[in-house]
Amino acid sequence: MSLEFATSHILWRQFERENDVPAVDDGQLNLVKDFVNAFFRSHGHSGQAQNAHALRWYAAQGVTFRTMLKQLVGELDNQAVLDDLDLVVLTHWTPDVEVGCSVTNAIIHETGAHDAVGMAISDHGLSSTFLALQVIEDYLGDMNHGGQGKKALLLIADQDAILYDSPALARLNPVPSACVVMLRSLPGERADGQPASIVFKHYQKVAFPGTHPAPDTLLVTLDMFTSEENLLPLLILTTPCFAEQLRQNAQWATHRIESWDETLLSSAPWVRIKELATSSQRILWLLPEGKHLVCAGFVAEV
Repeated sequence: MSLEFATSHILWRQFERENDVPAVDDGQLNLVKDFVNAFFRSHGHSGQAQNAHALRWYAAQGVTFRTMLKQLVGELDNQAVLDDLDLVVLTHWTPDVEVGCSVTNAIIHETGAHDAVGMAISDHGLSSTFLALQVIEDYLGDMNHGGQGKKALLLIADQDAILYDSPALARLNPVPSACVVMLRSLPGERADGQPASIVFKHYQKVAFPGTHPAPDTLLVTLDMFTSEENLLPLLILTTPCFAEQLRQNAQWATHRIESWDETLLSSAPWVRIKELATSSQRILWLLPEGKHLVCAGFVAEV
């Protein structure tokens, strides 16, 4: 069984902050700061909330995860049936500025897929969407005992406002952005009328090598593609910094290496796969995370 999606079923957008956000009074500002200070204390942090962070957080209320994703899901609903979803998964790196909202429940209600299960994946860094693919494939595979195809909606959202200093986030210069992807799990041949698909192969997290291994060595280690698929051209999508490192290695430079826009945070790989995927091609996402390399492989079908 394979987990598949079409590039036409990837919708994304960068969102602009509203210019007419009501002014924040002292009471509202103090509520946000009290929340932040309680959050700090619960994590053993002795710092105090800063006005600048609280003001930015409050000003982002017009671009909550729910607001951004509802717009994209509404657009996707115009081209695909969504009321028969089996699973809705939200992934994000930054926190939502709408505290206490169940985004998956809101989207399940919006689509009318009342039998769908909702879950969220966070605290997994920028590779949360990589992991989500494996979770979705495993979940739909367990459901699919009757041989009927199952459907999932992947929701991706990130903010540019957080409640504390983060040099790592500031370096990426983020923008509020969101993406939705409809995926299907099909046990057999694709039905007539369905768009050509990209097949998810595997998710893996491996120890980051001290020196960049040859492509063949890494691909053998990952063991993502069949012998026939290994004959297809390979497109590598990764961060700008890692892409430049790979291009400096003659063996890697024989493959097409492209980078994604880091300002889009978790949505970034999806934007690039929508832009660059062509038929009869292998695609490999590579994301360095500390001492590890997070990988996801795909095959774009003929």
